[in-house]
Amino acid sequence: MSAPVAYVANNGSHEVSVIDTATNTVVTTVPVDGAPIRLAVTPDGKRAYIAIRTPDNTGTVSVLDAATNTLVATETVTDFFIAGVAITPDGKQAYVANSGNANAVTVLDTATNTVLAEIPQRESIDLAFAPDGKHAYVTDFDGVSVIDTIAQKVQTTIPTAKAAAATVGRGVAITPDGKHAYLTNGGANKVSVIDTATNTVSATVVVGGDPVGVTVGPDGKRAYVANHSSNDVSVIDTATNTVVATVVVGASPIAVAPTADGKYVYVTNEDSGTVSVIDTATNTVAATIAVGRRPFGMAIGPITR
Repeated sequence: MSAPVAYVANNGSHEVSVIDTATNTVVTTVPVDGAPIRLAVTPDGKRAYIAIRTPDNTGTVSVLDAATNTLVATETVTDFFIAGVAITPDGKQAYVANSGNANAVTVLDTATNTVLAEIPQRESIDLAFAPDGKHAYVTDFDGVSVIDTIAQKVQTTIPTAKAAAATVGRGVAITPDGKHAYLTNGGANKVSVIDTATNTVSATVVVGGDPVGVTVGPDGKRAYVANHSSNDVSVIDTATNTVVATVVVGASPIAVAPTADGKYVYVTNEDSGTVSVIDTATNTVAATIAVGRRPFGMAIGPITR
């Protein structure tokens, strides 16, 4: 059986690269109508949801069928400044961050690919779900808001170190046990660690320049942070919240995503037009894959094909 597929949103060339992680080769490229920003894959691995800024100044979400690598649906959302997208753990809904005039999170029904709700939220950039699906953590330039997904409203907001507005945005990742959220702080060169039981910042970790994307390995022991201006990835020990390694990658890394077995972390390098593959056992780059122009977001499917 082959390894899962990685999907890369190439913002500059208006396409999605599909990578076979068994061979680290691009197996196909899917054109989209506009600049793709971020992606998310459903828990069953059958579809990828792509947040796109279109040429006519609208924000859309296109749905990619993983079996055929074709677009099967497109839904217009509220704002051209569409940014992050995440799928609920049960796969029934997609949440989409809008960071422009709308200042809302759009909720899509994945069965019908239609809009279910708009949740008012200050400038939203990226988002991630707690493992039980009851809360979504949504980032903005001042911190993170916690959305109650049952009531579909903001429950609380947590201020952190302010992100520089000129950065490409901050990221958020939740540990597999749901106890902590890791939030990048843009121009502050820090990562805030949030205790989800109290919704307070429990630690702050100094990382490289202009951290953007963040992910946590499937065993919860390490967090990986893409530092956009220092061209490297900080590896954080989540038990001590200290940086235990720094891995040099390509130019201007943005997104990070682990494979399901935790053996590798894939990193998009915006200005290199490449994806770096980090071996997590040695914290070294095991492969470099050429993709499209300005690769931005990335997601890895959870199942083999």
